[in-house]
Amino acid sequence: MAAPNLLPQLNGPPPLTQAILPESPPFDVATPLSAYLLVTAAESEAVQRYGCCQGQPKAVKDAAAHEVLASRVVGFLFPALWNMRHSLGDTPVARLATEVVSAPGNSEIYALGRKYIDHLICSFRTTTVPLRPPSSHPSRPSIDQLEDMLTDAVQGSATDHRSARTRALARDGYHCMITNNVDFGSFYQNEAIKKLRLGTGAAVRVVQTCHILNESSILQNIEPNDEYPQQARPQHVGGALAILKMFGLGDLVERLMTRGPTASASGVHDLLNILSLTTDVHIIFDKLMLALEPVVDKPNTYDVVFADPETAIGFFGLKNQITLTNFVDTRKFRLDGELELPLPDPRLLALHAVCVRVAHMSGAAEALDEFDRDMEETSVLAEDGASAHLLNMIFSSLVSAAA
Repeated sequence: MAAPNLLPQLNGPPPLTQAILPESPPFDVATPLSAYLLVTAAESEAVQRYGCCQGQPKAVKDAAAHEVLASRVVGFLFPALWNMRHSLGDTPVARLATEVVSAPGNSEIYALGRKYIDHLICSFRTTTVPLRPPSSHPSRPSIDQLEDMLTDAVQGSATDHRSARTRALARDGYHCMITNNVDFGSFYQNEAIKKLRLGTGAAVRVVQTCHILNESSILQNIEPNDEYPQQARPQHVGGALAILKMFGLGDLVERLMTRGPTASASGVHDLLNILSLTTDVHIIFDKLMLALEPVVDKPNTYDVVFADPETAIGFFGLKNQITLTNFVDTRKFRLDGELELPLPDPRLLALHAVCVRVAHMSGAAEALDEFDRDMEETSVLAEDGASAHLLNMIFSSLVSAAA
């Protein structure tokens, strides 16, 4: 395996006592540049305030630390979104710049950072991988012919996790999209997959269904008086979709909606939001330690990028660049006309990659990991770590370490 693609490496969490945003961003466009400079000024003010409150109560130090992190998240969003223009277009950078220049002061810039952590980063980050049903019922008879398997797979409703998993595995050739490992359940329950694996040398592993934008951020075009009363609805619900709309991705939002005249029948389980990944790859993807960054002018081709070199160890034979294909298409297989088994949407993967870079460079990743550890010990909040009051809780250890 060649040396893995890595994000710029940091020597521990970025210090809270000095500004880290680059003085010059990788663009020279008037409005985004003006906005970026406002953010760097906001970071400098927050760092100065944090440095002046070391003898103050912990709550005061925490509040200053929150502002440092929030400003860094907004600051690093600019170059991350700029470098994904080939997939996302110019709208996200322009809208972010408009939000910043419209902010009356630094307090509002810090509020923007908190919004993007809670409603964007946390919506692409999942801290647990739930156990899911096997790909087919254990008592189900083995299918010998691959075409019969594909026919059986695509006839599902695609409105629940099991059906989406079955269709995703068919689309992805019953392999992990990154490691090429064959799905354990499919291999041992279907002779057709055993024949497919012959001569490939692929390992047999558990392959799971991975949502790019996590389920808790979408399963909820919930109206008042529905499953959640208005006052009890998770506050990050709708926030992620609102940001996607603001970024010009309204068509994606409509596909992911579960209600409304233009909603997809699949909603969160639409295959454009789904990857097939082995368990270990699934975990690091969900924890924003692995990104698939779209490659310019190469459709459905992605650089596989790790946030940490230690995480990349052990993935023998893993390619640094992959091209996703629809296995059903390669078999020239059709069912009653055109078959819709879409590949993952490059824009969703681009936004996930943006969140990986921003979380890593800003220090949000370490703060969220610390929050997860505290959450496991206290069992106070939801398992996905998304809370409108997230930043009130995540800095205790980091602040103590930096003091």
